[in-house]
Amino acid sequence: MHILIVEDEVPLVRRIAAALTEAGHDPEITLDGEAALKQALGDVSFDLVILDIRLPGIDGFEVLRRLRSRHVTSRVLILTARGDVNDRVTGLRLGADDYLAKPFAMQELLARVRALGRRYPEEPALKLRVRDLTLDLVNHAVYRGRRRLDLSARELMLLKVLMREPGRVFTRTELCERVWEHPHEYDTKLVEVFIGRLRKKIGDPPLIHTMRYVGYTIREPA
Repeated sequence: MHILIVEDEVPLVRRIAAALTEAGHDPEITLDGEAALKQALGDVSFDLVILDIRLPGIDGFEVLRRLRSRHVTSRVLILTARGDVNDRVTGLRLGADDYLAKPFAMQELLARVRALGRRYPEEPALKLRVRDLTLDLVNHAVYRGRRRLDLSARELMLLKVLMREPGRVFTRTELCERVWEHPHEYDTKLVEVFIGRLRKKIGDPPLIHTMRYVGYTIREPA
């Protein structure tokens, strides 16, 4: 992938670029938000932007806001301070695709980059499918076989998160952040309630599975 790295810590950005190059990607580096906007809005498109939130001048949130307002569809992985849930929630709400907390292991960054590369093909899918469950992203309709499911807006958002990465296990906290945009731990009880509703509406054989002590995933039945 052609990747733009926006990070003002020079030693870190060089390590990231070296790791991405070794993994077969084509990275470019910029150290501030102004330059990042010029590059991302220029004639050359990027598949992925790795964007630090804490930047001099224009911060990462404003960079992300301007990119999405200009309909730039590059995937965005934001880098946040460890434990700062509010930053993660804000980034996701503004249109980030994923987040990674500092400090991080380079192997984890590369894994997130690989996942983002798999998540969105070059031509965005108009429908998501897991077995006979189909989510039409254009018409916001969900079908199990030929039966249309009557889902609320939150149920649809939750199902969309799960179906974009079938087989990936999402923690309750992560689902809560992505769907409800709340950082508070007690709000994760909402996830359990809505997962139960989705299971009931989707029917048998079950496609949403509980990974004990971890979270939930959607996949074909064993």
